[in-house]
Amino acid sequence: MALTFLCSVHRDWVYFHPQEALAQLQATQQQGEALMQKQEWQEAMTFLGCAFETTEILIELRGNEQSFLLSRLTNLAMLLAISFAKLNAISYGQDILKQAQQKLHMVARNSLGNQPTQDHIQQCLVAVKSSLEELVFMHLVAEDITTARIH
Repeated sequence: MALTFLCSVHRDWVYFHPQEALAQLQATQQQGEALMQKQEWQEAMTFLGCAFETTEILIELRGNEQSFLLSRLTNLAMLLAISFAKLNAISYGQDILKQAQQKLHMVARNSLGNQPTQDHIQQCLVAVKSSLEELVFMHLVAEDITTARIH
């Protein structure tokens, strides 16, 4: 099940106004990053999640030629995973990274003849995989600490 952050009204707005959504994307991400710096994880996720879902939609609408959107999707997934981890919701962090992987794989399948795009997607996938492995490790360490406290 895909994690969603936009309400249906805003999701429709992105579909019908992709240029305006693209124009607001940077500011939305920056607001989320500023809230992360203040360690306001829950509030940061609101902005980062909206930016993530908006980016997913824009990739769907604009096709595969927008490599900066692939980088943004990767970056936002990693920021969301950190925020989820800070809120002790590591499994949601893993889910958002897997969701980004799925989107990147979909774009890769649709870009088979475009080697520069394929190379860029591979770089994004490596970054997502690395973040996913880090979260799995964090989750295992947290479980070990919990188990040690019980015994």
